[in-house]
Amino acid sequence: MKWMTVILSKFLLVSIGLILLSAFTGLFRDQPQLEWGLYIESVSHILQSFIRPDLLTVTSLSGHEHQIFESFWPLYQYSLLIFLPALFLSIGLSVLLSYLTILLPDKIRFRITQVAALLESTPDLLIILVIQATILAVLKESGILLFSVAATAQNPSYVLPIVALSLIPALMFYKVTLFLVNDELKKPYVELARGQGFSTTSIFFSHIFRNITPSFFTHSKAILLILLSSMFVFERLFNISGLFTYLIRYPEPNVIAFALILFYVPIFLLYMLFSVLIARTTGQRLEW
Repeated sequence: MKWMTVILSKFLLVSIGLILLSAFTGLFRDQPQLEWGLYIESVSHILQSFIRPDLLTVTSLSGHEHQIFESFWPLYQYSLLIFLPALFLSIGLSVLLSYLTILLPDKIRFRITQVAALLESTPDLLIILVIQATILAVLKESGILLFSVAATAQNPSYVLPIVALSLIPALMFYKVTLFLVNDELKKPYVELARGQGFSTTSIFFSHIFRNITPSFFTHSKAILLILLSSMFVFERLFNISGLFTYLIRYPEPNVIAFALILFYVPIFLLYMLFSVLIARTTGQRLEW
């Protein structure tokens, strides 16, 4: 019960932080005004909107004011259906690549690590352009469209944005995972397991991966923020009408706070679930 109270209090603290951060946008909408009173008023309006959802309204370019719920939920779901699979794909790729890497000789493993570090620093924009150019080149040569390179209202794009969004985080997760795995490989229990005839695959998935999971979980939070920050760029480049594009179009502080907290909820639930599973599997209670 105490542990659940701590978890919920952390969710509340994050929500308060998002509200305070969202309130700052109200100071820069028309003309920058760094006034304390205006900021307090913006925070108060956000809190009132959570009590009275009818205050969650946006004004279109035509001047028509309407509640966000008329168009919000499809955009919210679309962004989640890109973000969450990209997160899981990046984690899965990193674990698979780490496993394949430890099967290689040390010299090749070192070279691969260097290449991964180089690719990690590649701008997201360049990766997107290369992927889109490759798909268009295949279409030109074979007449086969592998994936939609841009979304439309009638034909939303999923596969390519998910793959493109997952690449940089996958490389970051891979770098962290490989570092943790290499550290585990130096421990006595690995040599003992090998001496008893256990295969590398068995050692990796039965022992090493379980032991590095708590540290991997801790490092994932920073990479998660990078993944979130990339969402707006990907929505723009793939012409995705998603949540973050919506927030740029309607930068109302109360709408931004509501949307960010709502987007945080499934992430929070996933991390809570994983922390429980890790605690039961490894016996380590995680702080997050």
